[in-house]
Amino acid sequence: MHASPQEGAVLSAGLDTGTQAGRERVRLAIENFGLAFFETDLVAGQLTVTPNAYSMFGLPYPGRSPVNSSPFWECYHPDDKEWAQRTFEADLRGERGRDSYCERVRIIRRNDNRQRRIEFSGRMFGRPGERTHIVGMLRDVTEIAEAEERQELLLRDVNHRANNNLAVVQALIRLSRGKSVMDYRDALEGRVLSLARTQTLLQRSRGQRATVTEVIDAELSAYRAATDVRVSRVPPLRNEAVQPIAMILHELATNAYRHGAFSRPGGRVGLEVAAQRSDVVLAWVERGGPPIEAAPIERGTGFSVIQAQIRRMHGSLELDWQRAGLGVLLRFDRKKWGD
Repeated sequence: MHASPQEGAVLSAGLDTGTQAGRERVRLAIENFGLAFFETDLVAGQLTVTPNAYSMFGLPYPGRSPVNSSPFWECYHPDDKEWAQRTFEADLRGERGRDSYCERVRIIRRNDNRQRRIEFSGRMFGRPGERTHIVGMLRDVTEIAEAEERQELLLRDVNHRANNNLAVVQALIRLSRGKSVMDYRDALEGRVLSLARTQTLLQRSRGQRATVTEVIDAELSAYRAATDVRVSRVPPLRNEAVQPIAMILHELATNAYRHGAFSRPGGRVGLEVAAQRSDVVLAWVERGGPPIEAAPIERGTGFSVIQAQIRRMHGSLELDWQRAGLGVLLRFDRKKWGD
């Protein structure tokens, strides 16, 4: 509204709209676009405003004139009020080198204590330091401002994920190995496809957190008939946890397909995920694969990838190389997982 309470400005309920056509334009703008109009006579210290400004601020319409303008200023959000007054005074002095302006401020609506965003647009007349009039309009732009904030958060999230994915792909290129170009290509392709499935799952969730069951279904779809899954009291995954868990499951399944239970007909994997106090425990037990004579001396790329993801999740890993099959026990901090 830009009439400083220190100036003792008064408020009039009416606004001279001139001709009948002008009055009709104002009526349409008020009814269809929610615009309120104001004019400040800085010489006389008088502010005129259309009545709908009262409802924007949650103030009762007094139905009389003059009215002190301080109730409007008192509705300003405490974090914006001082800035708004300081900016207004600076514009009067011409310190910001402008005659026209458009500002947004937060207010606390008086009738329901809800926070709203009000946009002021106007033009100042007179030389800097000797302003005579301000003419402008105001509107409630809360929904627009909130939509802009959501879009900004979405763009930040997309950028963050893109940078993370690029870092992961670079790490996969560096870590992946193969006895031949084809082996290297297949290993890298499988890991990149796992990454792609994770992104699809996150996008499909539309802001809802993914469950470990959804991740298991995505990563073990080709082996579900040979997998016994049990999930007990496990909280949904944080977005940051989906990718590490998916990549761990992918590497375990790939190893089982090449060397373990999934490499033979009749081989099976038991997968149990359960919450235990401050941890989430993931147990992977293979049976029916080739007998294990001894723990391998060298660890492959898959093991390096698993370890890297465990570090991201502040987890721990235990391997049990039994003759009947590999056993893997993973523990994750529940706060990193999803609580």
